Amino acid sequence: MKANRIKKGEFDDLTTIDKKLIDNDFSGVILVAQNDSIIFNKAYGRKNNQENGLNEINTVFDICSITKQFTAAGILKLSMQNKVSTSDKLSKYFETVPDDKKNITIHQLLTHSSGLITGIGDDYDTVTEKEFLNQVFSSKLMGQVGEKFNYSNIGYSLLCLIIEKASGMDYETFLNEEIFKPSKMNHTGYVLPNWKNNEVANGFLNGTEAKKPNEENWSKKGPYLNLKGNGGLLTRASDLLLWSQAIQNNTVLDEATTSKYLYPHFLWDDMYTHYGYGWGIENNDSENKLVLHGGTSDLFATDLWMYPKKGITIIVLSNKFDEYVYSIARRFSNFLLEK
Repeated sequence: MKANRIKKGEFDDLTTIDKKLIDNDFSGVILVAQNDSIIFNKAYGRKNNQENGLNEINTVFDICSITKQFTAAGILKLSMQNKVSTSDKLSKYFETVPDDKKNITIHQLLTHSSGLITGIGDDYDTVTEKEFLNQVFSSKLMGQVGEKFNYSNIGYSLLCLIIEKASGMDYETFLNEEIFKPSKMNHTGYVLPNWKNNEVANGFLNGTEAKKPNEENWSKKGPYLNLKGNGGLLTRASDLLLWSQAIQNNTVLDEATTSKYLYPHFLWDDMYTHYGYGWGIENNDSENKLVLHGGTSDLFATDLWMYPKKGITIIVLSNKFDEYVYSIARRFSNFLLEK
């Protein structure tokens, strides 16, 4: 998945963008806002095969790896409470960490520079914490700790466990109390929201309807650790707009911590030029500074772009994986920056 599939010079107006979305059989919801004004908010396609199963602007989607920015925000919230430090090492939170991993820091987990592999199993595998840690700690590192970028889902699952150990709460409970409720995000989570029967979108694979994400093999507290903390959160576009506003208004994190959150900590000239804490970072020293992150699974494709100095937020949520999804935010960005 590349962040910028449409070049900056390619320009469409909103009517043309809308027509292209329809022509490309886009399925999902798009919300575009600048400051307090919603510029574009529309639903396309189906959320399921029921008779009344069309996507609506309040349909709930699996946001996949956009989950990581909430895990990162949770860690930084704990740092504000002096319960963790980004310089803390794995050996502070876990017993029997092998020598090759005991000095991995929270900062390195946040920036995917820990050397840990991407994953150790399927998203919906049943795995206990002990089994998960045994597999992680026995895995071979991809490289020297702290030297290279290697996108690691299991690194964010370790951060999820650190949140639980430092806060004394379950991961989702902590996020709900410290991030979602203060941001008024009442339709975000794994299992805590009272999801209505027809609220969560089913994913579609080659035209075939799959299960809803929360109908997969989850525990009573949501997904198991192969997914928990690194992906799988459920939310709707309007909640992600509230989240963008909460970041820009320092509702959850204070100004200094937000600067650390959205700072280009590690060079990653692939999807994004740099990686912050759960965010890709582009044009950091420009008025057009862009913080963004996408998410993908076999069934869902998501994108969240935020221009903090411009007050622009672009949210793309789809329940049908298609490379085309990752061109949409750029089209809206071009319209807003060049109009």
